[in-house]
Amino acid sequence: MATEKSRILAVIDPTRTEQWALRKALSIANSRDDLDVCAYLCVYSDAKCDDRSELQAAELERNRLWLDAMLGEFADNKATIDSKIEWADDWREAVCAAGAADDVALVVKRASGRQNSLASSDRQLIRRLGRALLLVKYEPKDELKKILIAVDFNTESASHKALNEAIVSLGTRMRGTVKETELHVISAFPTADSFVHPPDVAKALDIDRSHVHIRRGSAADIIPDVAKKLEADLVVVGNIGRAGLSGITIGNTSEKILNDIATDVLILVREETKLSVAV
Repeated sequence: MATEKSRILAVIDPTRTEQWALRKALSIANSRDDLDVCAYLCVYSDAKCDDRSELQAAELERNRLWLDAMLGEFADNKATIDSKIEWADDWREAVCAAGAADDVALVVKRASGRQNSLASSDRQLIRRLGRALLLVKYEPKDELKKILIAVDFNTESASHKALNEAIVSLGTRMRGTVKETELHVISAFPTADSFVHPPDVAKALDIDRSHVHIRRGSAADIIPDVAKKLEADLVVVGNIGRAGLSGITIGNTSEKILNDIATDVLILVREETKLSVAV
């Protein structure tokens, strides 16, 4: 019986030569039998012309030829790659719409801006994309040696508890069957009364005791510090999306972490009303 496959949506950046998002997506899919890759490109031009439809057709064709030529370099790749090109004046909205497809399991995008800067485009995707979002901050490696998942064991909120479970599930899936990949977990606690015993966590998650990191303080400060000490290749965090004005004005831990962390960040974005949906 054939395995039902999902897709990784790799966001292509037409302004860059090196497509880190595509390379990262392929490195993940190549280690799995249930994932294919879709190279997604959104194009638009506001150039003045007599016939907008002719301009659109010409730009789409030009970019299609460029994308086909680039994908030709990966002809011998193990994972199947297809492509999708769309015309839209807001590529972030287009990415969110494309990522909402039922068969999309993960969206991968190269992080924007300077090394320690969270660009507005990334912030919008974090808050509005209803999928796991992997922001690639550094040139991709072929293998994941250490994955650090961040959970909040002190929360009393049902929605946050559901998010914790989803984060653990996602981190485990990213590890796959590669035994050499270490899975670590980190949790911050504000007071001594809220301390969580590492052996209990290790037993519950079926990981080595030395891979459990319980630290007192702010998650936004502790997670980047532990990730640096571990030399983690990937950090998995969660974000509960907010609607309306609060979603614009209120920061969250995942955004603060992304500013400071020295590794790629996988953010599981969920709205409170959708946290019961399986990852």
